[in-house]
Amino acid sequence: MIKNNLKIAIRILWKNKLFSLVNILSLSLSMAVGVILFTFIKATHDTDHFHPKLNQIVRILTQETNAVEQAKWATAPLPLAAQIDSISSVEKTVKVRLAGKHNLQTDGGDVPIDIKFSEPSFFDVFGFKLLSGNAQSLSTNPTILFITEKTAEKIFGNANPLGMTVRFEKLGSYTVGGIIQNPPLETHLPIEAMLSIDAAEMLEKNGAISSISQNWGDFKSSAIYARLKSEDHLKQLNITLQNYNQKLEKSNLQFLAQPLESITPRNNDIKNDHDAGTDWTGINTQLFLILALTLLSAFNYISLTLARAFSRAREVGIRKTLGATRGQIIGQFLMESTLVSLFALLFTVPCVEVLTHYIPEMDVAFSYDPTLILGLLTYAVITGLVAGAFPSWLLSAFQPIQVLRKMKNIKLFRSIAIYKALIVVQFSVTIMLMIVVVIVADYEMKNLAVINSTVSPNVLTLDLRGEKYENLQNEISQLSQVETTLATNWYYKPMKKGKSSVTLNDKVLEMYYVSIDPKTIETEGISLKSGQNFPENMSQNSEQYVLVNEAAAKLLESESENLVGQTLLLDSAYVQVIGIMPNEIIGETNPLLYRYLPNEIATLTIKINPNTELEATKAIQSIWESHFPEKTANLQNLKAGYLRIGDRLGSIGGLALIVMIIAGLGILGIASYSVETRTKELGIRKVLGASNKELVWIATKNFGILILLAGLIGVPAGLFGGDLIRQDLGSRLVDLSFKNVSVGFGLVAIVGLLTVLSQTIRAAHVEPVKVLKAE
Repeated sequence: MIKNNLKIAIRILWKNKLFSLVNILSLSLSMAVGVILFTFIKATHDTDHFHPKLNQIVRILTQETNAVEQAKWATAPLPLAAQIDSISSVEKTVKVRLAGKHNLQTDGGDVPIDIKFSEPSFFDVFGFKLLSGNAQSLSTNPTILFITEKTAEKIFGNANPLGMTVRFEKLGSYTVGGIIQNPPLETHLPIEAMLSIDAAEMLEKNGAISSISQNWGDFKSSAIYARLKSEDHLKQLNITLQNYNQKLEKSNLQFLAQPLESITPRNNDIKNDHDAGTDWTGINTQLFLILALTLLSAFNYISLTLARAFSRAREVGIRKTLGATRGQIIGQFLMESTLVSLFALLFTVPCVEVLTHYIPEMDVAFSYDPTLILGLLTYAVITGLVAGAFPSWLLSAFQPIQVLRKMKNIKLFRSIAIYKALIVVQFSVTIMLMIVVVIVADYEMKNLAVINSTVSPNVLTLDLRGEKYENLQNEISQLSQVETTLATNWYYKPMKKGKSSVTLNDKVLEMYYVSIDPKTIETEGISLKSGQNFPENMSQNSEQYVLVNEAAAKLLESESENLVGQTLLLDSAYVQVIGIMPNEIIGETNPLLYRYLPNEIATLTIKINPNTELEATKAIQSIWESHFPEKTANLQNLKAGYLRIGDRLGSIGGLALIVMIIAGLGILGIASYSVETRTKELGIRKVLGASNKELVWIATKNFGILILLAGLIGVPAGLFGGDLIRQDLGSRLVDLSFKNVSVGFGLVAIVGLLTVLSQTIRAAHVEPVKVLKAE
């Protein structure tokens, strides 16, 4: 039965080449995007799955509690490793010191290389393989350097790197003694180069890097891993770790074990976990995009199939007369749709290769392993079944007596109405997506314009990388090239927001906050709406005051002026509202709190004198190196960093193009068939004196009406999506104006009508004698 259905499906698809081609192309394009997104999802799912005994490996987390907050870190103090190693349930431990990027000096200039210090057990616990070299040399020779295949190619090209001597700025010279195989999958612990823990201790003694080997307080640049004797020992390990509390001067440290396989998707509550991949929100967004594009292409297939209902009705009637059941008819149509989807998969592969060249973030390796191939085949089959389910159910309902009597008496009652409804739904979805794309593109362009007009080119940002800022800021402020320095998590707009629970009287609300230094408001000349700025010499150990923006003030108190002076319960501490900030400072229209949390300030914003960027950069890097020699300064021009967001406009335009192509292919097939079924009517009208313009109008107007109807659904849906974006971004620059809506709707309408006109103009030039000669 399946073999016969397959033969019939191939014959029908070959007979109707245009419809088959349109369906295959539209499905392949949407599936290509789906495959790319699926690759990202699969890479996240497979992260670290190449390690043997994965379910027995854990990472030690540090939970830091101080007077202001409680934070969970993906790192741990190195002295803890010896205590963990003595636990009976632990088979082996690994210490990893995260040194960051250091410049490797070459004849062609400095090459930044990410350095990690570790020990021989690294290659026992993890699944990283040595292609050459001996892991034990990490404990016997502190001058040995291991590098990955990728790093070796970047530095030495095709030359054999073994035995070669390299020199790192401030770290000294080392001999390449081993090559680490590139991991087969993504990892939360990416390796470029590895030195021994002994080398780190020697560098500490020389003062080249900070001393953290025996320091419990410096835990933000080191990690500890352990392999348990059994995965069942995880609970026991966490119970034991509760006894290892460490009290510091201003905080208390507690420890817990996290299974390695639970690191990805990323947990946003864990700090310093930069390489843990995307979080569940990102994964769900990707799944939604896959579904939306697949449904959009499925609408094309459904529309085209219903448009051909008349030509398939006689076939259904004859097959039923010969004894075919409805289930067999449904099976035949599902076979056709699945076959179309599988053919589309063949075109998907080259589409993926083309699209990946235009995705700058596409650094995930795309390899056709058995799992991916099986996933693609499953995806294609599901897509085919989804696309063919409704048409097969509807067309299989034809009764032989209806379709074999007189075809002209069949009005296809419901199917014609449904077919038109599907066109409306398809264009509604397209209009909605296009309006959202236009709104986002407009936001990006306005954002760039505001940045160009408001952000000075003479501003640098220095990533603090988890370090204290006070001493660093004081030294940088004294440089002759520096005008002012600001310690803040925002400048032009929020760079890093947290979330807290706010309680006032009977109101309990969740609000975002940013951390700022008290000097920021005065330095920037910000005028408060009411109240006053933070007082000088505020305590760093306990939070006493908070500022709120106008939106937060209105939400908390109907008469916002009365809010100043009142006491809020902020999470578990009481603080006083000391002033109200204007919304316009950073374009933030959502409720926002401004808090002084020194531990959360992540960036120094440095205003420099004009034409001094080169000198200022060198001087700032020198100061940074004197404080944190083991970490490379991450310093960049603020405006240049912001202007890179303009690169997103290309991705937005690409998304709009894909959406338009998919919708255009659908309307092309429908318009072609609709015009084909009306050629006799158009021929008669031409004989009766209708002009070509009149014929074009007659054949086009119905499509125009359907597009207008789609606008009635798509425009409100697009505005709803735009409003969600505005709420998420909290920016007044997200414009839901008539202009943006008109542009989004107009683009879809123009492309749709031009596609229809390409067929109706052709039909208007029909020769009556050719189409009426058989009448």
